[in-house]
Amino acid sequence: MAENEQRCFYCGSLASTNTSSLSHFRPKNLGGGLVFNNLLTICASCNQVVGHQPREAEFVRFLAELLGHHKAYSNLRVDTVLGRETRYRADILVDHKGAKYTKRLLIECKTSLGSGSLFIDNVISQLDKYQAAYGECSKIFATPVSLGESDIERLRAANIDIWDLNYITRNFAAQICLTSTSYYKALFSALNARPKGLTEEQRLIKSLESCAPGRKDCYVYQDLVGEIIELLFTPPLAKPIPELSDKSEANRRDLIVPNYTEEGFWSFMRQKYEADYVVIDAKNYTRKVKKQDVLQLANYLKSHGAGLFGLIVSRQGGDSSGCEHTLREQWLIHRKLIIILDDEDIKAMLMAKSDGRRPEEILAGKIERFRLSM
Repeated sequence: MAENEQRCFYCGSLASTNTSSLSHFRPKNLGGGLVFNNLLTICASCNQVVGHQPREAEFVRFLAELLGHHKAYSNLRVDTVLGRETRYRADILVDHKGAKYTKRLLIECKTSLGSGSLFIDNVISQLDKYQAAYGECSKIFATPVSLGESDIERLRAANIDIWDLNYITRNFAAQICLTSTSYYKALFSALNARPKGLTEEQRLIKSLESCAPGRKDCYVYQDLVGEIIELLFTPPLAKPIPELSDKSEANRRDLIVPNYTEEGFWSFMRQKYEADYVVIDAKNYTRKVKKQDVLQLANYLKSHGAGLFGLIVSRQGGDSSGCEHTLREQWLIHRKLIIILDDEDIKAMLMAKSDGRRPEEILAGKIERFRLSM
């Protein structure tokens, strides 16, 4: 082979160093380093396919390919129309042959977890309708995302089997390398190469779960929130600044995160919501956040100062009366956007980061639901 030619990792074609690019086998945000055994060559055409954020239909096609390469699955059908009076379109129908049985699987695929518990309710309802329209089958929910424990429990209680990121990586490891070049092949290949043991994100989830709510551990929780925010968003955001007061020293906030980014989500936040700095309060409460907690943070938000965007990170989120009313009031009257993040939101962002996804997606979803509820 000529010195300036290598083979593309995905398609195997010869790729000139003049047109190919180097990528990380294990992504940098999963701890992959700039070392020889973590670099792979990708030709120009494959780089275009792998590099873009895919549509949901591409995950359906990827999963169908995995099933097609696996000997235990047969009679594969994609985008099948079910029912007579009311008709539905199922993502995947396939037979699974075990040692003593053959089951027909009805698989619903989703690439985003939407709005938490409401989204899971919709998935359960959708699969129940599909099963009623089709008849006897096993219900499967498939997603390239790590699900939280509460979501897993609710799906299992509805007799739905779960094929999440970890399940697919573990049970289709041999088939992943046989699929066509795609974003999902890159994602699952990287996860297969990840060393065993806890990721940094998983370690922080365990630390969060072991931190008891209440005044005694308020500073432990504040430090932990600072570490989590830095891991999630630095870069592109700058390192968090702890316990900064305004000039009067009447208003002190737990964390201030400078935002100098010029592209992507945080650039949009700076332009749309004056998020020149992200102002964060960490509340290790045994109760929900109330009106006075929102007003305390709002007092620090100034257009000519830290900007108009803040986060309250608290164990149980906000109450449904005073807190929600005050959040709406601050946005409607003063254009101050304050978002409440609870333990489940923080875990979801950490799991997204561990999966190789952008944790900003969770925050963007919270903002979107707040705006659309007005």
